[in-house]
Amino acid sequence: MTQPRVDDLLCRLLVQCAPEQAVAAADIATGYRSGLVLTGPKPRNTVRHLRRTGHDGPILCDAGRYAGNHPLRAGAGLRRAWTAEQHDLGLVALTDSGFLAPGDWPGLHRLLADARGHPPPLLVMLPLGAGWFAVPAWIDRLVATLNSARLPVAVAIIGDSFATRYVTRGLIRLLTVTVPVVLLRADIGALGAVCHGAHAGALATTSGLFVPALLGHHRPAVLARIVARTPDLARRWPCGCPECGGTVPGDLSPDGIYRHSLHAQLSLGDRLLATRHDVAAMTRSWRVHCDDALSLHEEIAGLMPPWPVPPALRWWRDAQPPSVGAAVPCQSTYNPDPRPRIDRRTS
Repeated sequence: MTQPRVDDLLCRLLVQCAPEQAVAAADIATGYRSGLVLTGPKPRNTVRHLRRTGHDGPILCDAGRYAGNHPLRAGAGLRRAWTAEQHDLGLVALTDSGFLAPGDWPGLHRLLADARGHPPPLLVMLPLGAGWFAVPAWIDRLVATLNSARLPVAVAIIGDSFATRYVTRGLIRLLTVTVPVVLLRADIGALGAVCHGAHAGALATTSGLFVPALLGHHRPAVLARIVARTPDLARRWPCGCPECGGTVPGDLSPDGIYRHSLHAQLSLGDRLLATRHDVAAMTRSWRVHCDDALSLHEEIAGLMPPWPVPPALRWWRDAQPPSVGAAVPCQSTYNPDPRPRIDRRTS
């Protein structure tokens, strides 16, 4: 078995799902440059089944102990057995961290200290409350802390996510760290994160119907109303994915909606990330997509008031990367060797 590496995840748009969705998700992910993030405390049987049936893409296992009505707190530390189980399955291990409430610096240091005692390959899970991103000084301190720790991390933003400007701005600043950052439990913003320097991003499962032209999920009945009210925009709604075959995705079963949404998002990801060796082109392409979707939302709002124009698209379109210390998207910046690193942006 080939030794797994954190760099196996490099510049990929992954699918995060429950074990019962894994077979369907893997079947679709295999056709793209993708992989899976399985959410739940008992991944062994699912991982083994996926490998036996031929899925050879990256798999991460998210214990999800930070979620639910009574989440574990980060101060509880990490379990070695969870890391060992993933290594036994031939995977890059994702730590079973508890929730990091905004400003919980002791919890953060506990997670990083525990992770130093776990063997690689390893991603330290950081389930950050959205309030972390509201204080620029906290993000600057977080960047410095992660640079010092020299451990690759996975981040989930718990709470308001990309509905507020400060989360988008703070995430882009966070992505300037010199270790890999994988963004989990995101919507199509996972693709935006990879375009701005994330090592990889994971699409969270949703029951909504992804509409590529709008860069968002909507109920089929809502899309039907849009199509009926916007005859001049008819060319924007058909979808060429295997589920739709060039038709408007209106009459799909719940399973069909799930498959369509994955195909549509992963196909968009493959197109945007195909330019991963040209950072400026990739970032520019993402912002062009956001601007185009934003304009379309605004046009619909004029025809169907009070249509809500998603603010996250505006934040992504207008986001500016920090002027110094920016990470290079889709190039590994991780060097676990404690000797001085070579900045490959100037090599």
